[in-house]
Amino acid sequence: MRTSRTFFLRGVAVALACLSAAGCSDDTEEPQQPVLRTGVTEIHLPGNDFYPEGIAAAEDNTLYVGSIWTGQIIQVKPGSADAEEFVAPRAIVTGVVGLHVQRDQKYLWLCSNVYGTTNAPQLIAVDRQTAQAAHRHTFPVEEGRGAGFCNEITEDAAGNIYASDSAIGRIIRVRADRREVDESAEVLLRSAELEPPEGQFGLNGLIHDGQSSLYAVKTGDGRLFRIPLTASGDAGSLQPISLDKALLGPDGLQYVDGLGLIVAEQYGKALSRIALSGNQGTVTRLQEGLEDPSSVEIAEGSAWVSEGQLSAITVPNSPPAKLPFKVRRVSLPR
Repeated sequence: MRTSRTFFLRGVAVALACLSAAGCSDDTEEPQQPVLRTGVTEIHLPGNDFYPEGIAAAEDNTLYVGSIWTGQIIQVKPGSADAEEFVAPRAIVTGVVGLHVQRDQKYLWLCSNVYGTTNAPQLIAVDRQTAQAAHRHTFPVEEGRGAGFCNEITEDAAGNIYASDSAIGRIIRVRADRREVDESAEVLLRSAELEPPEGQFGLNGLIHDGQSSLYAVKTGDGRLFRIPLTASGDAGSLQPISLDKALLGPDGLQYVDGLGLIVAEQYGKALSRIALSGNQGTVTRLQEGLEDPSSVEIAEGSAWVSEGQLSAITVPNSPPAKLPFKVRRVSLPR
């Protein structure tokens, strides 16, 4: 939808230019449409230890996939199924969790994986032209709890950036006018209901609906929440959403107009749709048999799902990961 709006505005600009000048010739160039990956159903990722987590798409259909294990980020150019290195392993961070392309396309945002280290998690803006870290925002420290775990990232229409904290029941925000002012992360919302269940993973998938609400899921207990945002940008009261079927380890989350939420169920090895009606949700499986799906992005009218296979490195005595690691394409209902 952002792409369509961009094309519309460009068309208006061309028309106004023609009216203000002596007219335009018939050979005026039309805005170039994004190149599609027609026939591509999966993308193979490099190496035997990639363990993909975050995935993001730019307006031109470039895909980015991050490794939670090595910190490498690969890009897949429009129309292609070939993975190319964008950021080398450990060049910026030791591991990449969530990814998000800023709405104006300038930065690729990432959540740094600090599990097993003493480092504080960060939201990092990577310049898409240079592949270098441009700005860093460290999560605020909470006394007795540390700085948490940066997981998934989303953005609202005003350009504010949000991230879920899986270790502490929080949503972190970087305001739009502070994105390029380092160390500007602040707590938007802190709630006991968002705390992780004992010994389990907490808040994970996070998405803005393009209007006035955030949606968030918890991996450990499968709960779904709506967080309304007020006109001033503050978080309203947390609203639990009742589901007709339990979500099994919900992870990556997206919102699609007309469909509702699209969620990767890591423990359920599936991609599902959640149709929303008030504070009720109806869950429908779209694709089963996925290999520990960890994140999802919407591009070219499809869902692109990273198969993280994270159980191979997080669950004792699990079988090794199946190679090659993949991103799978899943059709969406029309």
